[in-house]
Amino acid sequence: MAIHVKLARLEALKDALRATKPRPDSTAAWFTASALLPADGAPETLAEDARVLHGVLVDRIGRHSAPTGALRWAYAGVLVRAGVGADRFAALRDAVREGWKASETGRPHAGGSRAALVLSAGEDAPEEAARRFFAMKAALNPPWWRRDTQVTDTYAAAHAVRADDPRVVAQARARAEAVFKEDRRTRGHRRSGGRATALHQAEPRTVLKRFLALDAVRKRERILRHRVGRALLLEWAAQGLEEGDLDVISQIIDELPRNCGASGEGRARLAYLVQTSDRADLTPGAVSALAAIIAAQTAAIVAATSATTVATSSATS
Repeated sequence: MAIHVKLARLEALKDALRATKPRPDSTAAWFTASALLPADGAPETLAEDARVLHGVLVDRIGRHSAPTGALRWAYAGVLVRAGVGADRFAALRDAVREGWKASETGRPHAGGSRAALVLSAGEDAPEEAARRFFAMKAALNPPWWRRDTQVTDTYAAAHAVRADDPRVVAQARARAEAVFKEDRRTRGHRRSGGRATALHQAEPRTVLKRFLALDAVRKRERILRHRVGRALLLEWAAQGLEEGDLDVISQIIDELPRNCGASGEGRARLAYLVQTSDRADLTPGAVSALAAIIAAQTAAIVAATSATTVATSSATS
C-alpha cells in the first residue's frame, strides 16, 4: 500500500475515533488508529467497534484499573484488530491476577493487563495460558535490580502463546547477547537486542549485520538521527526490517501531521507502525509481531504524554 494511502487511512481512522462519544484524546486516537490501520472495514465502523470494546473494558475491569487513559484505547484497538473480545481479555487478566502470588515471579505489570493482551492472541484456556506465562516468566525474570515488568510480561506472554521451551528461549537470548557484546555499537543494548532476537527467532549475526546497515542509514538521514536510537534500531533489525524500510519510515515521519500527538522517538515508532501495518509477517496471527506492535504503541504513547498521564496509565490495581 502506498504511503499516501496509508497516511490517509490513518488520519481517517483518527478522525472517526475522535467523532465517537466518549472519544479518545488526540494522542490516544492516533495510536489506536495505528492499531486499526490493517483491519478490514470502514473507518467509522472500526472506530465504533473500538468505542464499544473500550466501554466493555471499563465495565469488566473497572474505570480505575489498568490499562487506563490512552493505553486503554490502544488496547481496544489491538483487540479489535486481532478479533478478540473483551470477555477473553478479562478472563486472561483474571487468571494472571489469581496466579501471580503462587508463581513467585513478582507482581504482574498493570495488574496483569499486559500479559493478558498478548496472551489473548492464543487459543489456550485462561488457566493454561497463565500457567505457561508464569513458567516462562520464571525462566526469563532478570535480577530484581534491572527488572522491568512491562518488558518481561510482554515477552514472556509472547513466548508462552507460542509454547516455546523456556530453556531454549533463555539459551537463544544468551547466544544473541554474546554476539552483540562483541560490537561496541550494540554492547550497551545487548539485553534488549537479545530479547528481540530470541522472540523473532532470528540468527544473531544476521541481526548484527542488518543493524549495521540500518545504522548507516540512520547516520546519514537527519530526520532519523535524533529520533531513532541504536536500541530501537537493534529491535527493528531483529524483526527483519531492511534499509528500504528505514527510508520509508523516514519519509513517513516527515509526512505525518505535525499535530499527530508524538515527537521524537514516539513519532518514529508511530511511523514504524504505519510502515509495517500491511506486512504479511507482522499480523496479529504472528504473536511475536503482536508483542512488537504492543511494545511500540506503549513506548510511543509514553513518549508522547506527560509524566502524570504515564503514571496513571501504568498504575496497577
